[in-house]
Amino acid sequence: MITILVSVFMWLLVLTLLLRARSRPDNTMLKAAVVIAASLTTNINGVYLWAAHQLPWPNALDLVSNIFLIAGIYYLSRAIARGAAAGDTGAAPGQRWIPAAAGATILVMVVSFAFIDDPAVSTTFMLDYGDQTAAAIYSGIQYLYLFAVLAGTLLTCIRNVPHMRRRRFRAGFRIIGWGCCAGMGLCSSVIVMDVAHVAGAESLMRAVGTVYDISYALTVLLLASGLAVPPLGRVLSEFSVRRQIQELEPQVKALWLSTVAMAPAVSLLGTTAGSVAAGPEKTARDATDTIHRLVIEIHDWMNVSGQPALSVEHQSVLARAEALCLQQGRAVR
Repeated sequence: MITILVSVFMWLLVLTLLLRARSRPDNTMLKAAVVIAASLTTNINGVYLWAAHQLPWPNALDLVSNIFLIAGIYYLSRAIARGAAAGDTGAAPGQRWIPAAAGATILVMVVSFAFIDDPAVSTTFMLDYGDQTAAAIYSGIQYLYLFAVLAGTLLTCIRNVPHMRRRRFRAGFRIIGWGCCAGMGLCSSVIVMDVAHVAGAESLMRAVGTVYDISYALTVLLLASGLAVPPLGRVLSEFSVRRQIQELEPQVKALWLSTVAMAPAVSLLGTTAGSVAAGPEKTARDATDTIHRLVIEIHDWMNVSGQPALSVEHQSVLARAEALCLQQGRAVR
């Protein structure tokens, strides 16, 4: 049941990232989410047993699933490093060792898997066959790689979070950092269980298994939540901006018509009363451009007309319009 829940959670993350896929120049995070979600899905008993009858090797899907996980964590580390750089932090720390480590890990996994004696299909692969040295190597090498990557990712978060200006990045990367801590605990518990299984220490293996169960769900929950926070935050921010634009555009146009329109020569950008009264713009970008242009012309009118100061209501409209323009990176003076 836990496997199904975390798989659903990861696919929800994929859907969340798809909302921003078209507007993002780099979709490494989406690749990571898709591959990790696919890895988790293959661990669902029904999917695993169905695939066992389609593949030539009884437990080949276990190998495929874990290779997906290695690839997913590789993409995840790249995405987080790039995200940290995009979050106003400067260049991301170098991670050139990760591709080579991923390739070496997959190679060792494939070779060691070939030496595992696993004649029957098993949805609890390591419990049934983990007493073999080849199985311990197969599992241990991948979780050693995951531990190293998560440790590097945690370091990236620690270095960059204090320098991030955007709140959504700070919140997301903090949650990711906690997810890395949980993931490192997960990896450690697996490695201990692998050694205990080969050594025949079943009581230790069962005790550490409790840590594994908790840290597994916690890791997926924290990492997926942390990854979802920046894109969701941006969607919510853009929704708020669109609402502000819809409210401000007619008010700014009304202010322009009562000021600049009375002195057409002030309109240095050539705006006409007809174009202002034509109705709301079709897109948020066009509306923002219109508001920005009108704000500049209103300032020109105030500077050269010699008319009395704006009313309190009009000053409030102008101040809110200026704040919106500045929020969108448009200078108003």
